[in-house]
Amino acid sequence: MEECWCGNKNLSEYAKQYNRCDDCGTLVSKYPFESSMFEIQKDENGYYGRNYWESVMTKAAGKNTLSEVIDLYLEERVIYWLKYILKYVKPGAVVAEIGCGLGQLSYALQYAGYQQTAYELSPWICSYIQQELKIQVHCGSFEEKSRMYDSILAFDVLEHVMNPYELLKKCAESIKEDGVLCMQTPCFNPRLNYEQMQKECPRFKGMLREEQHIYLYSKAAVKRLLTSVGFTHIEFVPAFFGDDYDMFFFASKEPMQINEPQEIDRYLNAVPGGRLIKAMTALFDQKQDAVCSFQAERENSMARLHQAEQMAEELKESEADRSARLEQVQSLSDMLKESEADRSARLEQIQSLTRVLEESEADRSARLEQIQSLTRMLEESEADRSARLEQIQSLTKMLKEREAKQKQNRNRG
Repeated sequence: MEECWCGNKNLSEYAKQYNRCDDCGTLVSKYPFESSMFEIQKDENGYYGRNYWESVMTKAAGKNTLSEVIDLYLEERVIYWLKYILKYVKPGAVVAEIGCGLGQLSYALQYAGYQQTAYELSPWICSYIQQELKIQVHCGSFEEKSRMYDSILAFDVLEHVMNPYELLKKCAESIKEDGVLCMQTPCFNPRLNYEQMQKECPRFKGMLREEQHIYLYSKAAVKRLLTSVGFTHIEFVPAFFGDDYDMFFFASKEPMQINEPQEIDRYLNAVPGGRLIKAMTALFDQKQDAVCSFQAERENSMARLHQAEQMAEELKESEADRSARLEQVQSLSDMLKESEADRSARLEQIQSLTRVLEESEADRSARLEQIQSLTRMLEESEADRSARLEQIQSLTKMLKEREAKQKQNRNRG
């Protein structure tokens, strides 16, 4: 597609399969669609012909037969949708389902007392569901018929339509002033680019089917499309597959009247299949409660498992740290042993040196005493020497005087 439903041709690259409208933010498939593709002439291999239903749809649902797919849808999404339809669409209303597919919703609408008419393109699937489910089904385009309805339903249809404005315009013309339009379609978040969408809304990636989904809308784009044809009152309700995957909404031209639970209960008790619908709804709610409890318990288990894994990792790190500390302790112990051995050797050396020093000190003391004794003796010797020196000097003087006197005597004689 080279143009968005809003008429804008200014498209930007979004992903390999899709462009993005720079005006309304809708994702636009790059696949070259043509209106003739939806005119199912050869129903065996037509675009939405027998092969699509028996191969593509069964594979997508994980089932082997269409009958199994119908049962699966009745057990899950159909009851979920019907709970909201009973709330927003008046009891016993005349309703049309566009693109009824396998007819499971129209089948449940019949049991709930609604006057239903279904529309589908494939002659083969129309024949199949008429035979299997006994519902009122028109084989052909909804736009071909001219009839007024209290409500028009279209689940997983809008994304497959080449001209959604014309379809919704026809819906607005075919619905009563107080009527309600009900739709489900994939929900695109325009705030996210492709990489962010894959991270934050990973399930939405499954909606990027360029050969089937022509347009993928945001809630803002859907509001713009609805208001452009006169549906000014719009209410979004929680989608069965989650609001990050689908959008589920009701729209009307006038403020919507909500059916109270007591009114719905009285109504279902009064119609032939109503109590079966109540029973299925009760079983669905019980199943949902069980699923929620299981999911909550699973989340708790996962949280506990995560906590256990964290504790195991911390323990592993602690053990590794403990092992490292043990090695360090052993290394320090070895160093301490070596240090103690060295200390012991040094102590012995110190003790030996102390003994040597003590012996040396004792010897030094003895030598000191000897020195002191010798010093005294020397002093005494020096004193004696000094006395003898004085004596010698005295004797020398006396000798000199005697010699001088003898010389005088010789000179006289």
